[in-house]
Amino acid sequence: MEYNFNEESVNALLTWAKNTEMPQAIKLTEHENILDVPKYILSNVYDINSHYPDPRYNAAITRLYRLKEYLK
Repeated sequence: MEYNFNEESVNALLTWAKNTEMPQAIKLTEHENILDVPKYILSNVYDINSHYPDPRYNAAITRLYRLKEYLK
């Protein structure tokens, strides 16, 4: 999937991350286990809020998109 990094899309993703009920832990892929989903979200939201629109931090945006896809 292709992800949008424009301001409107990122703000919508942040709103989703802050307002969605999350499980405590998930197995995102065979090699990616997130043991504390709320902390995972907080960490990525902090990076985005602190550094957006610096493209070096697009990984934090991508991680939230991937989590959102998994939870759908």
